[in-house]
Amino acid sequence: MLALLLAWGCTGPGVEPPKGDSHGSAGSNGGGVGGTGGSAGAGGSGGLGNPAGAGGLGGTGGFNGPPPGMDASTPNPDDDGDAGPSHMEDGGVTHESAELVGPEYMGSVSNSAECSQAYATRGHEPIDTSGARHPLFLYFVGTQFVAGDASAQHDSPAPLAVTEAMARRGFVALSVQYDNDAIAWLSDHQNQLACLFAGDKPESLIAHACALPNVDCELGIATWGHSQGAYVAHSAHAREPRVRAVWTTGYGGDGSATLPVDRLRVVNGEADAGDNGTAAKLTTITGMTAEQCTEPDRCLREDGSGWIIVRKRDLAMPDTSSADHCWFDRPSCGSSMIVLEPNWVDPESDKAFALEANADWVARTTRR
Repeated sequence: MLALLLAWGCTGPGVEPPKGDSHGSAGSNGGGVGGTGGSAGAGGSGGLGNPAGAGGLGGTGGFNGPPPGMDASTPNPDDDGDAGPSHMEDGGVTHESAELVGPEYMGSVSNSAECSQAYATRGHEPIDTSGARHPLFLYFVGTQFVAGDASAQHDSPAPLAVTEAMARRGFVALSVQYDNDAIAWLSDHQNQLACLFAGDKPESLIAHACALPNVDCELGIATWGHSQGAYVAHSAHAREPRVRAVWTTGYGGDGSATLPVDRLRVVNGEADAGDNGTAAKLTTITGMTAEQCTEPDRCLREDGSGWIIVRKRDLAMPDTSSADHCWFDRPSCGSSMIVLEPNWVDPESDKAFALEANADWVARTTRR
């Protein structure tokens, strides 16, 4: 049965809606939280076939575990030693960050009509003693086909690494637990999205998140998602027009999306489901043209919107990685081991798909 779900999740039951999933089960997340400017804790005990848990989350100003070849004591390149924020070349502001237990909200269950289930949020916020308010960032994981699938949990290593990166760029950044089961994946998503983004629902995610004392949603909202979470992230603009930047991976597109194409970036593995890892499909998803897209691995407008293909050869361990639907947090969708792709999380990575570079684009686009 598990094998059937994994195969089904990677291909999907049909072309529309073009969503995928998060697959398999993973070991428990290990490690402690680093101190100020610290690196991640050591891996914890494994589970469900994982010989070792994923590294703990980096502390304030830290990063999510050292990649191979980098000692755990390596200082964070983003920490310039200054107690105050410093301006980046793209016009953003970099802060130290702190972990955040965000607000609960009421969401759907299997796309049910009622927003009847309490869901949690977790992430990071900028340390800012000025009392300033900040734009909002929301992360959505993929589908939970199997109970206990760590990759599909809102507090798994990948979303926490991303929220930490966005908090350093001055966003209150939340990873959202939401209605991400298989029935919701197969649905029309309308009730699911209403419970998340309907401004007239006081119990919705957006109502609670925008009410945080250090958030000003008029400064902009950014979303980031994987698979079903990518569909949710891209669809948010239709109900919440303050969404100004969307980053997705494991995504097949949505022809009904209202977000302007110059505010979307899609980063898919070359071995993603169906043709989602091809230049032709990504050109269509992002509203580009064949004449604009002359390079095989990326096609970006001057503002950075567009698409990037993650090639297996560009991953840190190409012999054991597949560059598929799950390229960023496990060797392949068939693996139960949570391992953040080193060339994605390494602060010094020069790859086009690197987390830091893509977080820069999200921050810059939200503010324009």
